[in-house]
Amino acid sequence: MMDRILSNKWSVRIISLIFAAVLFTYITSSSDKAINMGESGTYVDVINNVPVEVYYDKDKMTVSGAPDTVDVTVTGSKGLVQLAKSQSNLVAYIDLKKAKAGTQNAKIQIKGLSDRLKATINPATAKVTIAEKVTKKYTVDVELNKSVIADGYQAGTAKVKPKKVSITGSQEVLDQIAYVKATISDEKDQKSDFDTTATVSAFDANLNKLDVEIDPGQVDVSVPVSKIGKTVPLRFQQSGNPADKTVTISSLTSDDTKVTVIAPESVTDSIEQITIPIDVTQITGDKTVEVKVPVPTGATSVNPTSVKVNIKTTKKQNDQSSNNDANKSSGPTPEAPATTTPDTTTPPANNDKDENSDDNSDTEDKQVSTEFRDVPITITGLNNSESFNTTFIDPVSGKVNITINGTQKEIDTVERSDFNIVANLSNLQEGIHTVPLAVHGLAANFTFTLTQSKAEIQIVKKVADASNQDLS
Repeated sequence: MMDRILSNKWSVRIISLIFAAVLFTYITSSSDKAINMGESGTYVDVINNVPVEVYYDKDKMTVSGAPDTVDVTVTGSKGLVQLAKSQSNLVAYIDLKKAKAGTQNAKIQIKGLSDRLKATINPATAKVTIAEKVTKKYTVDVELNKSVIADGYQAGTAKVKPKKVSITGSQEVLDQIAYVKATISDEKDQKSDFDTTATVSAFDANLNKLDVEIDPGQVDVSVPVSKIGKTVPLRFQQSGNPADKTVTISSLTSDDTKVTVIAPESVTDSIEQITIPIDVTQITGDKTVEVKVPVPTGATSVNPTSVKVNIKTTKKQNDQSSNNDANKSSGPTPEAPATTTPDTTTPPANNDKDENSDDNSDTEDKQVSTEFRDVPITITGLNNSESFNTTFIDPVSGKVNITINGTQKEIDTVERSDFNIVANLSNLQEGIHTVPLAVHGLAANFTFTLTQSKAEIQIVKKVADASNQDLS
């Protein structure tokens, strides 16, 4: 059957015609969608992002407002359109060689396109401003990104070579220049002096970059770097007492014994250590707590910012039982030996006297504590104190509690008049300051804890009292 069909001349012609029609339909439907058949049999395609060149007297004039690229719609035969799209010699241009200074609409033209193709440019014109070129010199400032200098270090005054650059543009644009900066960003974590090169840019008051010519475009920069941090020891101070009266704090320790204070040298010179109060009021046994390291006044930061503190505790002996045993052995006399007066009555037997002496000695050596409440903080060291008023912000009352620890014999001798709690305001000016509290007058064999280790104090300059002025 197939042989008969193929041997028939008309059958072969019909089959060929069908295949041709199918092939034509396939080719036209799968052609590049950007190419369309026009009514006249021409093809249309769009060439995007054709670069724009501006022709003008570059030695004397400046031009602004011209677009960087345009889109060109090309119409013509399919072969020529495809050829124009595949080649890279198509250029749009604006000819301003004979144009006068000022703002005007300039026609955008095309070159590098076959004469047998029609081109439509979008946009067809550009609003451009032509101005006489002006050159001025500007001093270059160095700007360092934050990541350039390592923590604990600071950059000194950078040296730039050359110090000034020539900037060329229209007078209108030059009048907008507010900053000329050489920005350093490639260097990282510098800890010592370094040299580098930096690109120079001009900015307006809103830090918008301006389109100007800068000569030279790069400058050499030398940056001195110095250390501003100081490493000081940490001291941990007990704050308060455990609510459980049978628990005492035996030690406060940490693996972090030092901290680095990031501050100018004028600040770190006066910092010898950092004291961290440790609140132990809720402590019932050994515990590790994490506490923040306070940032000293005038410092930027500390490293590390927090530390872990190991709190070790011990259990007290039953004081009441000990006192009862002592009373049973030594008789009814309530006074401790350090406060008793000479006795003129008949002395007891020798054996009883020796036993009393031993018991009294044990009582004298026992570690005890006493608390003085609402002790006023004394302010010292304020220069020209008669010209300033001071106000306590924390504590508002200007008073703190102090717990003094020592042997029974030593504690019995302590009186309120023996010591002062002092806030030293030396070298401080107007403002709010956090200052450490010190205890003066207390013997070195005592230990103590304050309810807070620092006070926040405001210094305000006195205002002349108008009522004291002569009104006559």
